[in-house]
Amino acid sequence: MAAFYFKVIDNDGTIPADDPFDFPDLIAAIRQAKIVLAEMALDGLPEDPVKALEIEVQNADHRPVVRMKLELQIHWSTA
Repeated sequence: MAAFYFKVIDNDGTIPADDPFDFPDLIAAIRQAKIVLAEMALDGLPEDPVKALEIEVQNADHRPVVRMKLELQIHWSTA
């Protein structure tokens, strides 16, 4: 098992990566981060000024290894 940290950036601001989560490998950590990102979207889609929900997966040394972003874009039609 390896320790990974999740830094979360959402509509309420940034939640630092304080508590470690143990996963067998990075792929398992990414799989869980995807679930967390989907759950964040259920609580509310990105709003201004953030416009994105993000999770940064950090290794045991708190170094970023993966960043996932769920972004909402609205394009207005001029027709």
